[in-house]
Amino acid sequence: MMRRVIVSAIVVWAVALLAFAYQDLMSGNNLIPELSHTKKLQYNATWKITAYCPGRCCNSRLTENGIEDYTNSAAVGGLTLTGLMDMGVHVVAVDPSIIPLGSIIKYNDTYYVALDTGSAIKGCTLDILMPEHRKAHDFGIQYCDDVEVFIPENPRGVIEAIKAKAGIRKP
Repeated sequence: MMRRVIVSAIVVWAVALLAFAYQDLMSGNNLIPELSHTKKLQYNATWKITAYCPGRCCNSRLTENGIEDYTNSAAVGGLTLTGLMDMGVHVVAVDPSIIPLGSIIKYNDTYYVALDTGSAIKGCTLDILMPEHRKAHDFGIQYCDDVEVFIPENPRGVIEAIKAKAGIRKP
């Protein structure tokens, strides 16, 4: 009888632990720092909002030296765009001279992490990662005056936390 109670307790504990770990793994929001530890920037600008997908169609460009292909690669290095989406991280490409990589952007009631850049992303432009090209195409170009930008005390720390969550360790 006692053995059955112990085994039952272990099973319940293991299920609870797995449920907690699964919830933690699937929630990309826990990777976003407490916003009270950020600096909110105010931009008196109308933001241009576009969308892209992880595929070659949205991540390559013709240069004098040939084609530069960044298919499924985030600008922060070591992370794939599809892997970030699988982790539940909402990714946005930014102009890093305006918004540091690792910053948090709130647009349309969704929090995005600035983990990517693009040659066409200049100034007050955001490029939101979509899971497939059709959704990016259908998104089109939008404009918004209500974009909130939060700069963490340590933007690099946000990137490192996401990399650690993805199983990428520092060299």
